[in-house]
Amino acid sequence: MFDIKSAGDFYAVLVEDFDDFVAEPHSARRALHCAITAFHLYEWVWGDWLSKDKAARDAMGIASRDRDAFLQWIDRYCVWFQIVQDLANGTKHFGRSTGFETMRVVGFGDAGGVGPGGKGYLVIDWGETAGDQRWFPAAHLLEVVVRFWRDFFRKYRPADDLPASRHHVD
Repeated sequence: MFDIKSAGDFYAVLVEDFDDFVAEPHSARRALHCAITAFHLYEWVWGDWLSKDKAARDAMGIASRDRDAFLQWIDRYCVWFQIVQDLANGTKHFGRSTGFETMRVVGFGDAGGVGPGGKGYLVIDWGETAGDQRWFPAAHLLEVVVRFWRDFFRKYRPADDLPASRHHVD
């Protein structure tokens, strides 16, 4: 696709999408672009090299040469990935039913908004039954999944030119 030819290139897109979102944490467009890229990266990894790399699959404990087995592996090692998948599929299937709501939090009155620049921020609402854990910032979700992919590449496909987010200090 244009000059994006490998899983590493697509990971670079994810890092850029994440950095763009962090600069505008109130932007649903930027959040969804990041979620869509984060989800579809598994297909790029599988198609680019993992489906052909038995040693890597063995190291990961993936017995079959099956893309769905890789997705199941991701779900085990990144518990938040299913939410990113739900967000990505929700954009594709017009609000597919999930176990959560999404919203933008903004302030009212003279005080303006809340969040950086007073423009608000995005949250996932698990509902009243979640109690104190009801609200989960979208920024936390996206950061954890981007870090999962960063660590995945570092461990299973190390490269000297792995892009780094401006917002990760480690």
